[in-house]
Amino acid sequence: MSQGYSAVGLREVAGRAGVDVTLVRRYFGSKQQLFEAATDVSGNLDEIRNAPDDAVGQQMIARVLASRQDVDAPLFALLRSSEDPSVVARLNAQLDAGITRNLVRRITADHARIRADMVTALLLGIGVQRVLLQKRPIVSARDEDITAVFLEAFEAITQLPQRR
Repeated sequence: MSQGYSAVGLREVAGRAGVDVTLVRRYFGSKQQLFEAATDVSGNLDEIRNAPDDAVGQQMIARVLASRQDVDAPLFALLRSSEDPSVVARLNAQLDAGITRNLVRRITADHARIRADMVTALLLGIGVQRVLLQKRPIVSARDEDITAVFLEAFEAITQLPQRR
């Protein structure tokens, strides 16, 4: 999916996986169904949803940093395919379900939705700069340093103190 959704066909996906296209169709159906299965990040967000308020920022940045070497991570596949309106809608829905609504419930300061979306934007920016753009110095920065700076910003935006 390094080229984006519209540029890749089922045959190419099957070829890269070393299987026949009929096998891909059998297990996933259409290209859209395969894409949805491959880019579903909603099921592995339980650690964030279940984290106490003082650890939620840590959980979020840890997930972003864990995907730092994976240019094929579901989120980046979605971002590369963002020219497709249905993909944009899917990405927005996943971000809303996985991060935004979770934060809105926790934030007691004014403009909770805007604050939650700002955290999402910050997380996306860190991921894009590190993985897709290879932007220096963030690409070579230590995870601990990025985490420390992120948590400062997270606290300022959400007004949720974080344990360190």
